Amino acid sequence: MNPILFSAAKGAERTMLAQHVRANNLSHADTVGFKALMEHSTPMRLEGSGFLTSITSRTNSSINNFAQGEDIRTERPLDVAINGDGFITLEGIEDEPAELYTRAGNFRLDGNGQLYLGERRVMSTDGPMVLPDFEFVSVSSNGLVSITPIGGEASLEVGALKLVKPENEQMTMHASGHFVPKGGQVLVEDFNVQIRSGYLEASNVSSLEELVSIMSLTRQYEMQIEVMASADEIAQIGNKLLKA
Repeated sequence: MNPILFSAAKGAERTMLAQHVRANNLSHADTVGFKALMEHSTPMRLEGSGFLTSITSRTNSSINNFAQGEDIRTERPLDVAINGDGFITLEGIEDEPAELYTRAGNFRLDGNGQLYLGERRVMSTDGPMVLPDFEFVSVSSNGLVSITPIGGEASLEVGALKLVKPENEQMTMHASGHFVPKGGQVLVEDFNVQIRSGYLEASNVSSLEELVSIMSLTRQYEMQIEVMASADEIAQIGNKLLKA
């Protein structure tokens, strides 16, 4: 293959992936607890005849930026934001892993008192979190959930959120948008994780940075297409000269 055409084509391919990553980030700028994806490239030697000294790169978008997003105050007791590192545990559904892990804390209660995040049940240290009927509910900084029963006065502890604290580098994004360990194991709770009730962690995506990156990548892609066209034209001229 024409080396100029090959290099330009591979460059265009990597640029398209980078555009996809940036567009995906931008679409999640308002998603609670979302962690921006980052594309990165690793060198790769080309094997086979004609490629003995050729090096290209492989682009991977599986790395997340785990920088903490801004805390948004909601004053809703069943909204929680993790302070620092850590994840909230969810129960997987259907063909998903047994547990998924998330930074989102916008919980809801169903009619049976089960605590949900979207379609998935929120896990306590003893299984899915279930709350009896209550007048008031609170979540402490270490994840203990307490209620004041209807007609009661004393506060009762009904469970503790299962909070985990793996190394961020060990986690990868699942198709659900939540996280799983790269090794696929179920994580053990970590009682040192701290949360804030009445707050939600915003996405850490910067819309301005993503827009600027998309515009820059678009210009880069256009240049690579122009190089491919020029390389093809040069090859055609060379073929004509050889036939002359």
